[in-house]
Amino acid sequence: MAKKKDNYYFDQFVHLVDYSCQAAEFLNNVALNYNQNEMEALKDEIHLIEHEADLEKHKVVEILVKEFLPPLDREDILSILRDVDDVTDAVEDVVLTMYFYNVAKTPPVLKQFTRVIYDCTIALKALMVEFVHFNKSKKIGELISTVLKYEQICDGLYASSLRELYTEETDIREILIWTDLYNRLEKCCDLCGKVSSTVETTYMKNI
Repeated sequence: MAKKKDNYYFDQFVHLVDYSCQAAEFLNNVALNYNQNEMEALKDEIHLIEHEADLEKHKVVEILVKEFLPPLDREDILSILRDVDDVTDAVEDVVLTMYFYNVAKTPPVLKQFTRVIYDCTIALKALMVEFVHFNKSKKIGELISTVLKYEQICDGLYASSLRELYTEETDIREILIWTDLYNRLEKCCDLCGKVSSTVETTYMKNI
């Protein structure tokens, strides 16, 4: 197990992923209770989550710059911080895009997407909680696989949803809007997968 003073970065990985979980839960609630008239306020609310996460990430980077001997390579710590931040940004981006496009109605599959995204961020958080024990953990590989499982589920939803959109929808505006939104929804889980891959690479370098 890492020394107590070295746990700082691992604790911050968990803390920052928690913002991703908050954003994903927020997005899921937006989908479950979608109201076009509330989107202006909702996009401001999720931006507060993203902004706070961004501030926290910058605090960690400032400490990392001054750190003499961090517990992992600086590049690896920075990569994980950036990748996690990208997840939170991507989730916020879905809400912002729905607001920008003034989406009037949502397809039923949206709720499936947002639930998988939320589950994927929860799985990512579980991975980060375990990551501090990388020297002796027997669960890292399993936890990485769980994140990737949700990424694969999201990929399947993306493929079937895009196919349905292009075979059943006739309104070109709806086709353009949901092509973009499905891309952005899939990106959320893709980025979770990227974090897990970065963690895996870092783990393999340090065992």
